[in-house]
Amino acid sequence: MSFEGRKETSENVQLSYAEVHHVEGYLVPVMPDTETAGRPINLLLTVACIAVGGSSFIFGFDNQVRKYQGVNPTTGQYVFTARNQDLVFSVPLVGSIIGALLSPVLNTHYGRKWTLIGSYFLSVGGAFLQLFAPNLAGFVIGRFWNSFVTGIAGATAPLYLSEIVPSSMRGRAVTLSNVLALVAGVLATLVVFGTHANEGKKSYMIPLGVQCVMPVILIPMTIFVPESPQWLASKDRMDQARQNLRRVRGWSDSQVDDELRVMKMCEDNERALSANVKFWNIFDRENIKRTITAGSFYSFSFISGIILSTTYATVFLEQLGVGSPYTLTVIASCCVLAGTLVALFTVDRAGRRPMALVGMVILLVIDVIAGALAFDTGKRSHVLAIAALSFIFNFFWGASFYSLSTLLPAEIATPKLRNYTMSYAIAWSETTSVIMNFVVPQLTAADAANLGAKTYLVFAGCMVCILAFVFFLLPETRGRTFAEIDEMYDAKIPMWRWRKYETKTEAKQATIVPVDVFQV
Repeated sequence: MSFEGRKETSENVQLSYAEVHHVEGYLVPVMPDTETAGRPINLLLTVACIAVGGSSFIFGFDNQVRKYQGVNPTTGQYVFTARNQDLVFSVPLVGSIIGALLSPVLNTHYGRKWTLIGSYFLSVGGAFLQLFAPNLAGFVIGRFWNSFVTGIAGATAPLYLSEIVPSSMRGRAVTLSNVLALVAGVLATLVVFGTHANEGKKSYMIPLGVQCVMPVILIPMTIFVPESPQWLASKDRMDQARQNLRRVRGWSDSQVDDELRVMKMCEDNERALSANVKFWNIFDRENIKRTITAGSFYSFSFISGIILSTTYATVFLEQLGVGSPYTLTVIASCCVLAGTLVALFTVDRAGRRPMALVGMVILLVIDVIAGALAFDTGKRSHVLAIAALSFIFNFFWGASFYSLSTLLPAEIATPKLRNYTMSYAIAWSETTSVIMNFVVPQLTAADAANLGAKTYLVFAGCMVCILAFVFFLLPETRGRTFAEIDEMYDAKIPMWRWRKYETKTEAKQATIVPVDVFQV
């Protein structure tokens, strides 16, 4: 049966629904409990979210390769020389930027699912090249290759997750990808920690071997998940879009048809306005506000102080004798993970703006206190306080910045520009990361500005500007359909008024209420 036929059936069914008046005066079809077939999620949707959200497991196991390290004459420990550090860590980030910029082309032509599967296949080659690299050049090329693939996967996974789930669950679904990314990071750190004491090749070949296995696990899982119904709708493949949407919903056929109606309406509106859309259209006057919010928020997370609180905090805390680098890295990662887990349960309840504003005010306070304590590191209590504040910072950064950074580009961009907006956000964030990885050492190192933990005060100044940005440009999109988000941007509603704004009825999905409501 065609989608049009299904739609007629759905409309006929809706005639039997009780009707209530929306606050703006529109009539909204309301579905009785008897039409509800079950919960909106089912097993296939859960598997799809895990398989796609697990894309971050294809990298991160290759950060400690002793083969390309030298012995520090002072400590006797293996470390990367400055030259090798630039080659191993900075050069591959360029690959990630290129991959992110290429992702819109792949997503537009091949869809979300097959773009991800292709990136998983390609990552196996990059991992094997690192595993059997004959020299440093081969290893760096392997990392560049893998980072290129990671850029594609990182720009694709949030799009799929935002489109495959109901709008009321979109925040949790995209946040799940952040949770899995952090789990992958902790796992990678533990694998490296468990093998770093081994002599010879085992110290680095085991972690790289694990990295080779991860895409082999993800590929069969992803093959069986359905393509994004939103992408299929954009290609006018409505029968397949409905079939896929039906597979990942536990509720009734009429509710599936209503969700697909809103999806198709959004695509039809955009098709009329944005034929032959190009990448540079994200900077057009009608789209620039969305682009700035989506791209800048991701990049701002790097100038909040998180690099200091993780990467470089580990270095100077180790120098002050607070703990071993591996222990500190695991603790820091677990703190971010804990914050992201909290966000998983609050992002669709509290909303985007409260999470951002409350979390960022706390980060600002931590930046100020930690920076002030750094003026007297002769007291061990001050050093321990800075360490504790660093870990607390990681928690609230994970609960606010990190959880929203991947969500916003996936949900606030207009549908036809979503591929390009996500690509821009990832590429700009990686560029910011490269810049900050060069700048922070110049601020903290003893042979440069020698600010150490005082650098937190620099980031405190950045946070003041970020808070102003968030108040004026971050919308509240909790529970909104893509059509509603389009409508509110077009209507130029101030961001602080989005939560209470009532959109047109046709942009909403039908509401489910008990039949007893109408028997008052």
